[in-house]
Amino acid sequence: MPPRTLSLLSGLALSALLPARGYELVVTDPAYGHINASAIDQPRLYAVLTDPLAGGAVKTWFNPDTAAREPVFIKAFVDTGASGIALSQLHASGLYDVASLALGPTDYLGAYTETGVAGTELGDVSRAFGVKVLSGPVDLVDYTALSGYVAYGDFNLWVRRTVGTGEVLDYGALFGGESFIQADPINLVGMPVIRQRRLHLDAKPILDPLLAESGLGTYLLAPGAPEPATQLTIALRLQDFIGTTPPLGEVLPSHSANPLVPGVTLTTSTGQSTGEWLLDTGAGSSFASFAAARAGGLIPARFTTLAAFMAAYTGPTADIGGVGGALKVPILTVPRLSVPTREGATVVWQNVAILVADIAGLDGVFGMNLLLPAATVDPANPLGSLFDLSPGIFRDVVIDTLDAADPVMRLGAPAADGTALAWLAARFTAAERLRPDRGGLLADPDSDGQPNLLEYALGRDPLASDGPATNAGRLALADGVYPTLTYTRPRGLTDVSYAVEASADLSTWSRTSSDVVLVAQTTTANQETLTYRSAQPVAPGGRRFLRLVIASAL
Repeated sequence: MPPRTLSLLSGLALSALLPARGYELVVTDPAYGHINASAIDQPRLYAVLTDPLAGGAVKTWFNPDTAAREPVFIKAFVDTGASGIALSQLHASGLYDVASLALGPTDYLGAYTETGVAGTELGDVSRAFGVKVLSGPVDLVDYTALSGYVAYGDFNLWVRRTVGTGEVLDYGALFGGESFIQADPINLVGMPVIRQRRLHLDAKPILDPLLAESGLGTYLLAPGAPEPATQLTIALRLQDFIGTTPPLGEVLPSHSANPLVPGVTLTTSTGQSTGEWLLDTGAGSSFASFAAARAGGLIPARFTTLAAFMAAYTGPTADIGGVGGALKVPILTVPRLSVPTREGATVVWQNVAILVADIAGLDGVFGMNLLLPAATVDPANPLGSLFDLSPGIFRDVVIDTLDAADPVMRLGAPAADGTALAWLAARFTAAERLRPDRGGLLADPDSDGQPNLLEYALGRDPLASDGPATNAGRLALADGVYPTLTYTRPRGLTDVSYAVEASADLSTWSRTSSDVVLVAQTTTANQETLTYRSAQPVAPGGRRFLRLVIASAL
């Protein structure tokens, strides 16, 4: 790819600024080299239901183990890909001794056909129940303390009619022993709740997953609560996939719009595709549609359907399940996946294992493996492959959909530490970084003609007009007059490179030692000042110019 540069010119009397062309941040761990297919964790919280017909009392069940009535504590995935709130049939009915809400015919208003990963599925829509949610890591919180639950309103739930894929497993049969059945209900708290708060995913406990002592922290941040430090802002767009008119003979559950990530670009050596991918915290893996994968060069053009490709495909596959059933899909590696940020940078994931599936007409699904440590399960060695993990990518993720006109995802990335993006985050608020004309890399908020990226590279103040960034001069030697360029830069920056180039016509430039010579360098603890001159003097009646080129070194 061409270098991303900022250029400053100087000659005997000329100093000017040329625009920059971009800045990229690669977030794939350089030591590991790739990103696996399935995240090792996903956001989950505890919830309870309250009954408006019983004065708002928490729904309870009779626990035979304690011989007492207890609240029904519901562990749920916090799922930005879910338009509503979905309840497992296990909780609705109490099958397999799961804590039962004992929902009966009078608790349902009608049916609704939901669309999921493997197609459509008919379920039932409940009457309104109150939903209360407890923030915090599910493996650390005291979920029995009802005082910590926050009410989010009354909602009509979508309730599955049958037990879903993966909800009930016979571990005895799985490992060749006596039958041992384990029921694990899959419930979803979706956008009707998430839209009311900022969703914070604290991934710091699992950045090094083999040393993790707890899981992913999941928080719905109260109004005014502080956020963790982040350096990247990805724009989102909300889309209502359900609408206001139910299918004939059905009723709508409570629902809200879902976030899409615009500008997701899939690139291979033979193609490229760009689209809007559903931001889905309920998806451990990321998906590209067949059309996106084919256009991007992941699937050869001779295949016109995913079924035809699968018939010839012999590589790794994944079995995925959810609403609508289960599918077997291919796992393919994308050399480059990228998304633009509000700051003017491009976030790049390299060598990403993704799945290919056509889901609800989406271009793709932006799943949790792009945010968290991940594994690619090898069917021949399923337990062993769980220890081959791609490292964590982000410390913190904040999904902010409070403003429907300007939803965003903010990311705190170790890869951004010590870079221009961290410098921006230290000088501009999250709100300011939403504005490309103020907190972006190419913004010039102090109107001194020098964009923020240049201010960073030269150790200057982005909020104060502080004079020319370079000093143009001349050096008279015995054989003639030479143009000089002097600039000062911070020491230790690793994401930008510097070069002084010379030209006689402002068209052809060279940075070789036969054209540019370093004549002075002064170093202090924090910065250094360098002076260059042209290797050739200015000919009588001629011109000679120098420019400073600042390029992204990432």
